[in-house]
Amino acid sequence: MKTVLLLFLSLLPVAAFSPHLEVITPRGGEKGTEVKVTFHGQRLYDPQELLFYRPGITVKNLAKGKDHKSATATLVIAPDAALGEHNMRLRCAEGLTYLRSFWVGQFPTVDEAKSEDRKRDLNDTFESPQDVPMNVTIHGTALNEDADYYRVQAKKGQRLSVEVEGLRLGRMLFDPYVAILDSNRFEIAASDDHPLLKRDCATSAIIPEDGAYTILIRESSYRGEAKCQYRLHLGDFPRPTAIFPPAARQGETVEFTFIGDISGPIKQAIKVEDDVIYPTGDITSPSGIPIKFSDLNSITETEPNYGYADAKPAQAPAAPLAFQGILSEKEDQDWFRFTAKKGQNLRIQVYARSLRSPLDSVIQVRAAKDKKILGTNDDQTQGTPDSRIDFKVPEDGEYILIVRDQLYRHGPDFIYRVEIAPRIPSLSMTLRPADRNDDQKYKVISIPRGNRLLADPTINRANIACDLYLTSPQLPPGVSLDAPHAPRNHSTLPLLFEAAPDAPLGAGLYTITGKDPKTGLTGNFHERMNIVAINNLGTFVSHTDQRLAIVVTKEAPFQLRLSVPPVPIVRNGTINLKVMAERSEGFDEKIRVTIPWRPPGINAPASVEIPKGKNEVILTLNANGDASVGEYKVAVTGTANHRGEVRVSSKLQPLKVAEPFVGLAFDMAATEPGKNTQIIAKLEQLKPFSGEASLTVHALPHGVTAGPQKIKADTKELAIPLTVSPETRKGKHSNLFCQVIINQNGHPIAHNVGHGGVLRVDPPPPAPKKAVPKKDVKVAKADPKPAPKKPLSRLEQLRLLNANK
Repeated sequence: MKTVLLLFLSLLPVAAFSPHLEVITPRGGEKGTEVKVTFHGQRLYDPQELLFYRPGITVKNLAKGKDHKSATATLVIAPDAALGEHNMRLRCAEGLTYLRSFWVGQFPTVDEAKSEDRKRDLNDTFESPQDVPMNVTIHGTALNEDADYYRVQAKKGQRLSVEVEGLRLGRMLFDPYVAILDSNRFEIAASDDHPLLKRDCATSAIIPEDGAYTILIRESSYRGEAKCQYRLHLGDFPRPTAIFPPAARQGETVEFTFIGDISGPIKQAIKVEDDVIYPTGDITSPSGIPIKFSDLNSITETEPNYGYADAKPAQAPAAPLAFQGILSEKEDQDWFRFTAKKGQNLRIQVYARSLRSPLDSVIQVRAAKDKKILGTNDDQTQGTPDSRIDFKVPEDGEYILIVRDQLYRHGPDFIYRVEIAPRIPSLSMTLRPADRNDDQKYKVISIPRGNRLLADPTINRANIACDLYLTSPQLPPGVSLDAPHAPRNHSTLPLLFEAAPDAPLGAGLYTITGKDPKTGLTGNFHERMNIVAINNLGTFVSHTDQRLAIVVTKEAPFQLRLSVPPVPIVRNGTINLKVMAERSEGFDEKIRVTIPWRPPGINAPASVEIPKGKNEVILTLNANGDASVGEYKVAVTGTANHRGEVRVSSKLQPLKVAEPFVGLAFDMAATEPGKNTQIIAKLEQLKPFSGEASLTVHALPHGVTAGPQKIKADTKELAIPLTVSPETRKGKHSNLFCQVIINQNGHPIAHNVGHGGVLRVDPPPPAPKKAVPKKDVKVAKADPKPAPKKPLSRLEQLRLLNANK
């Protein structure tokens, strides 16, 4: 039977946990078409499905490649699929990959011309460009010291626009540069980057004469590489850079003005259904312009509005409200007037950079009656350069809000919106980054069948202190969630996901909601995944979602069990947890064990290891003096290598944190090297206990020993003998403490008490000097020496000299 089982196991596909997707080729496709794509990466065994974050793309013919480094699929892009980025993950039988993007465009795609062996570009000189038609999307790569040229025919008066998706493709920090050149190689339009497109670029020109025009694209400093892929949109499409107004109510029809297009402003009435707006028409811009959904009443600036006298409106409206405008003139400042009531807690929030405006805002609030400055802000500190002031109104009255650019820049697309509204409570949660250099690590809940995984999200409470309970209206079939509630003083909590042994393999995006039971306030996860982020430089490409990616995978090769003693851990005490691994046959790799979530004030080693071939390890917890007393649940997580990293957790087990049973203080003791002594410990019973407890003194200096002692609940004072060797180092030793172990139902409860006890080791007193016998000798008295003469001062010396003359 054993032989048959081993044969069966050998026929199973090799498990490959943590599949890794590096790149998708091609990077995008035209809506309303089918595109065959290849996925490149590592450990792409047994691909199962693609998980898209937005509708519009379906999959057929997903298949594994010739090895575990690739897979292929045909993507069916719906005719009404949204333009732009479509984030997705590839699910294999053993997990989900990191988030990657596929891009949808409105034009047919053209590949950059390559030599037959694909090693050389055929469009790398101005004299031999690649001819392309109007209104196409070109897929290419900007290599090192490379410049790519594309030639298009255009008519006089025609608009020629180009836009590049480079950095936004999310492979690396790629800074593309694009230019439109005439037949004389004169640059008629160029762009390095634009705030609307992050570090990507776009530009347009009105064609001056019929003829051929060349598009140049390269890495801005010629330091490209194979990862510098781009999608170059080329055509006669509009390319505005801003929109006004910058906010609207969802569902209403608004007349927007698109600003910044080379042909002039574009006015269109659009029903607002999405927070990204595109110009309407047969051909639109490749990417839209973000707006903010808002129900606040808005006031648009009217000039002149510079200074107290011209602050608008003349009849100040009451907060809450919003102001919006454009800093379009040289050194422009916009002054607004509003009223507020004493005691109102207001938040004044700018939306400019967050809407991709080039404006780097500075705001200031002043009292209208005496011009006193009540607040100024340049950048808020939560991931955006937009300004914010939290403002408690000191008295009823009028107030002035001033908006300007940090460097007094201006332009037709320097749009902004400022919302003045009460600070309202909010709740959200986020999975903590596991690696500062890899923000996506552990941002997926990956649960092997018949196993568990613990997540320990951070709770973000704003303007409220509350308990938090978690609910999830839907989870993957066969998956359950064990989520203890988080008291108001806890900023994290443990969530244990468990998959039944027969849970179907699959993945999805699920909403988990936190709720304050008292007020009914709710909040979801707010997951930001940084795709391109460089330490000390910042985040350049990211994706934010309120759903968690949860996947059920094939069985893991081990399970963990956690044994917690049925006694509490006390403040300033320790407790030993036993971690046991149940291994599948043939799996004997080492397992790194951590305890991701701990009650406040409970500390543990960063990790402990179950060695290769072993099945147990002890994990010691210690509590500080301020540990939060209460009853909690804890679990451990194990990580091992099994053709990729696999993680599982134990079940949650109860852990009680309690006050100590005894307190202890030392009297200072003093001795000398080689001289035994004793130290007096004064004990205080804080909670009753039965039987005897052991007491051991720790942190004694080298050469001093003390044997274990016994105490009872009624012991008030204990003289502890100390054996002192002659080699004991002299000095003051002030780190002594005692470990008291109380046994309860056969389990030890360890206390560390009496911290700061002092033992002084003094040097021995010097030996007495021998007395010198006195002799009867007469000593002649010396003649007393005359007292030294007082030296003459300079003036006296001169007088004496004159007298002698």
